[in-house]
Amino acid sequence: MKFFFKIFLWCLCFAVKNADCQIVKYSNDFLSTGSFSKEEALGCSNFSSQNGSLSIFSNPSRLDFEDYKADFSVMHDNYFSSLATLNLLSGVFKADSLTFLGFGFLRFGVDDIQNTINLFDDDGNMDFSRISYFSVADYALFMSVSRKYKNFFFGTSLKLIYRHQGKFANAYGFGFDVAASYRKDKFSVSAVVKDLTTTFNFWTINSKSFDSTFFQSGNSLPVGGLEQTSPSLNLSASYFWKLKKFVFATSFATESYFFLQQNYLISSKFFSSDIKAGIEISYSDIVFMRAGVSDFQKDNTLTISKTFSCSPSFGAGVKLLRFAFDYAFKMERAIERNSNVFTLGVKF
Repeated sequence: MKFFFKIFLWCLCFAVKNADCQIVKYSNDFLSTGSFSKEEALGCSNFSSQNGSLSIFSNPSRLDFEDYKADFSVMHDNYFSSLATLNLLSGVFKADSLTFLGFGFLRFGVDDIQNTINLFDDDGNMDFSRISYFSVADYALFMSVSRKYKNFFFGTSLKLIYRHQGKFANAYGFGFDVAASYRKDKFSVSAVVKDLTTTFNFWTINSKSFDSTFFQSGNSLPVGGLEQTSPSLNLSASYFWKLKKFVFATSFATESYFFLQQNYLISSKFFSSDIKAGIEISYSDIVFMRAGVSDFQKDNTLTISKTFSCSPSFGAGVKLLRFAFDYAFKMERAIERNSNVFTLGVKF
């Protein structure tokens, strides 16, 4: 155990040493755009207690589940009146009583975008028949494995990235997440390091997709190359207690980004940290009510004073036999958007 812990620390130090001056601030930001309904309703604070297919994207150490051999979840969310869509699909399988294998697929995209680069012909005349359509979409494939050892859980995920911007540009990337959890009685804690050695994206630009009119207008092309995603450290703790047929569960989490100065309450040049909290009340393990809060930020206005904002969320869920249906409503203050998130889960 000490040997693996030393290897983990060595990898983390290597990532920190080599990531400086190479980090793109919002690289692969689509991976943190949204999650499953239960997690969203609790302010994304419950990844220490959440398990099974719901944990693929947030905590690969908690892929464990009981009773069945396979667990699947699917989620759909719309953004800005269906201008953009987010879809998640995940599945976890039992290799044996202590080992779990999982996969996750994510797509975030904007479709049917009008391409007006060729709107004008060579004579400068506008021709609407020259308008074409394209999509800007980001894809991620997670392949995860977790192992249980007494009250400890360990897991890792390999992330394969594909980013597609019509015929103009695309990128391929990869990265690793590692996680460890501890659970005993009514208490559980987790630590997740995302993009441990930074996640690499290799961009290529298709200059042939731009005609001569584009260059004559004075526009310049972006330059392809390598971008890296900053490592982040997520910590979570959960506690639950029972009162007859009711179960109360509370969760608290912090999400810290290295080398990125964000507008969170805890912010510096070295790291920025977001605070999250949530509570869930369930009855007979059938009906669930949830509430959470996250995204505590400092709002700098044109006035002298500074105010603070946060993003509250609410949700409910129903579990019947092997099926689970969850709903979440989240108010994202930073982008002034309300989100309705639906998730369906099934076990076999």
